[in-house]
Amino acid sequence: MSNRTKMQYSNGKVRRLLAASGFKDIHFFPHLRFGGKDIYFRGLGFDGCSSFGKRFVLFQVKSNLAPSKKIQENLISLSKDSGCLLFWFDVMDRKGIKAYGANCF
Repeated sequence: MSNRTKMQYSNGKVRRLLAASGFKDIHFFPHLRFGGKDIYFRGLGFDGCSSFGKRFVLFQVKSNLAPSKKIQENLISLSKDSGCLLFWFDVMDRKGIKAYGANCF
């Protein structure tokens, strides 16, 4: 499976999970060959945005890559400081999706 196909597959799984969990306005940022990949917020890169009730949501989607403890702590502290929900989704091959960050799942 090519990297682009794997990314589209992972993004589709996350989109369905977010929609089933009540998230609205789910949008993935364009992944171009040269630049334009992620949106950076206080040093963390994110692949997409959404809304959950009246809160703004930023999320990162990875395949088989769990965030380090430092990134997990940054997600939680930035989420508390900014009022946004910040997530890191680890889409594991032939398994499920593991979500890190705020507690909405």
